[in-house]
Amino acid sequence: MIEIQGHRGVLATRHGNTLASFVEALRLGVDAIEVDVWLTSDMQLVLRHDAVIGSADIRLETMLQAVVEKHPATITDVDPETRAPSLSETLALLRFANATGVVLDIEVKTDGAAWDLYGHRIVTELSKVLKAHQDEQALRVRSFDPQIIRAMSGMLPGVPLVSLSRESPVRSVGLYPSAAKELVTAALATGASAVAPAFGILDAGLVAEAHSAGLKVFPWTLETGDEIRAAVRLGVDGVCVNDVALAREVLAALGEPLAAAHVMALPLLQDSPA
Repeated sequence: MIEIQGHRGVLATRHGNTLASFVEALRLGVDAIEVDVWLTSDMQLVLRHDAVIGSADIRLETMLQAVVEKHPATITDVDPETRAPSLSETLALLRFANATGVVLDIEVKTDGAAWDLYGHRIVTELSKVLKAHQDEQALRVRSFDPQIIRAMSGMLPGVPLVSLSRESPVRSVGLYPSAAKELVTAALATGASAVAPAFGILDAGLVAEAHSAGLKVFPWTLETGDEIRAAVRLGVDGVCVNDVALAREVLAALGEPLAAAHVMALPLLQDSPA
């Protein structure tokens, strides 16, 4: 079975990293929901892709000050949410939807610099929250930063870890390498059980190298049917996509089994009566 991972929920039709986006992903049917997490100044784990919006840095704000990122690629103009949701609120949503088997795939965001106090704090706080939920909710943690994955491996050995990689002209202690052999070696050294290369660096050699080492392969972010089909032909284990409906359509046509839908209704997210 090839895992469908909803990138920030359903980024094709909803603002990413919002409860509305997660509800839509569950309605359509996903195996996993990928989210991005930052630590706020009041030590809350909040979901948003970019640290800085305008001149405000989420790491220097409180949770209540952290606004939703209005992704420009979204095709919806109406979204009642203004504050970025917390990780705890998202875990509660999954319980409410009876979707504890859907993997909450949490990307820990950093600047990719050398290990610092922020890295220590976010790993510490994330480990506390996930320890409280790992027996009831399917979880996974990913990061571009090998320092984060290594630390999570030591603090939370029961949660699967993923090494994210993209093409980068600069080598950094806070970034996984992009070359296949180096990526696999680094992933194994930091305790990861999967690699997640950008689609642009995905090829048969990388998939073979990872699989021979016992690592799964989850490329990101696949935006077209052709990209999804190409990844499937290479033998990947999952696809991180913006358009969940498209991914389901493509995989169904290929004869792949699909995740069950989890339809739910939150009054906050419904249109007001005319």
